[in-house]
Amino acid sequence: MNIKIATTFSADLLAAINRLLPQLSDMALPLTETSLKKMLDADTTYLFIAKDSQGIWGMLTLATYRIPTAQRAWIEDVVVDASRRGEGIGKKLMLAAIDQAKSNGVTTLELTSRSTRVEANKMYQSLGFVLRETNAYRMRFSKNK
Repeated sequence: MNIKIATTFSADLLAAINRLLPQLSDMALPLTETSLKKMLDADTTYLFIAKDSQGIWGMLTLATYRIPTAQRAWIEDVVVDASRRGEGIGKKLMLAAIDQAKSNGVTTLELTSRSTRVEANKMYQSLGFVLRETNAYRMRFSKNK
């Protein structure tokens, strides 16, 4: 299983993402060609994919950003195809993202995960992520991607 940063649009990449998204969230809308191209062109966003000769089996997005006090990053949309879970693909994606964050000079790397995702939460903690006591807030503007 190879982990790489996707940099070029392809119909196969778009199809794989749209196959994985419903496994991530039942509220996830399909990604459009335009949206994927914008994401791939963004200097501060990295789309990691787990790929072998059979196809793409997982993905993770790393978003980096600068604030006055630090260079920070956030991990989003970590998903491994249900048929391939338990093979260490998620961990490989996470380790690649952690390495990228470190090479970008990030001082804090964050993510959120629902408490019902027991195995994922165990993995995050095994990698050194610490559960924070905080309130998480969200404001939604649109369902368009």
